Amino acid sequence: MDTVQNYNIIRGDNCGFCSGVKRAVNIAKKAAKEGKVYTIGELIHNPVVVNQLRELNIIPVEDIAHIPTGSTVLIRSHGITVSQEKEIIKRGFKVIDATCPKVKRAHRICENLSDEFSSVYIIGAANHPEVRGILSRAKGNGKVISDITEVSKLKNKKEMGVLAQTTFRKDKFFKIISELVKKTDVIKIYNTICEETLIRQRELKKIAARVDLLLVVGGKNSSNTKKLFERACEVTKAYHVEDSDGFDIAYLDNAKKIGIMTGASTPIETVIDIENKIRNYFLKRKIKQ
Repeated sequence: MDTVQNYNIIRGDNCGFCSGVKRAVNIAKKAAKEGKVYTIGELIHNPVVVNQLRELNIIPVEDIAHIPTGSTVLIRSHGITVSQEKEIIKRGFKVIDATCPKVKRAHRICENLSDEFSSVYIIGAANHPEVRGILSRAKGNGKVISDITEVSKLKNKKEMGVLAQTTFRKDKFFKIISELVKKTDVIKIYNTICEETLIRQRELKKIAARVDLLLVVGGKNSSNTKKLFERACEVTKAYHVEDSDGFDIAYLDNAKKIGIMTGASTPIETVIDIENKIRNYFLKRKIKQ
């Protein structure tokens, strides 16, 4: 906690990169020392970091067809689909796999569930690249559920297997599960939500209860950051900001206890920049007084 006259900042202990993101960024930087590296989609969901990596010749592309023959391809932290894996092997690229180990585990679980059950449900954001990658391993037996309202539309099944996007909200996951059990006689559930995600969700809830303003820092395209922000808004006044440039100092009006929590793909340097901006604001205000 940073305490200064008339205000204090409470930074979450678990701010900054999660272990999976840190691993992927380190792998990418090491690979780029040997030459240009392409990623299928952004390596992580943080525009600031992606732009920094681009300067190091780590280039995101959305279409494998745009990658030159003979290139090095790095699989991003979210993983890719089975069809994308087959395509990069077919094209003969040098492949470096930076998929988060927690996502890899979800891949294996989904494959096993699809062998055991005729229906497999992945609870998560349907358009998220991680979820698309998991779904592709359901061997045609999978369906994505993003919200509890979708469960009532499902037909009853004799049996089903269930798993989650690694960054899904725990409370929403179990609410959906409580409805799914009514739709089947047999259900096998894997809680594949990452432990680091759960720790951040718990910590955010505690900090939100102690402050009158909570800044959730991370990419606007980051699913786990959005979920943290959604959770924060249920407890206190909150803003979702990507970096210090996107942080409007007007957010601090009438705020004396300011909490900061980040998504899993937010570098700690971004938090420090925002904290410095807050300190400068209150310092200037004190001088004027």
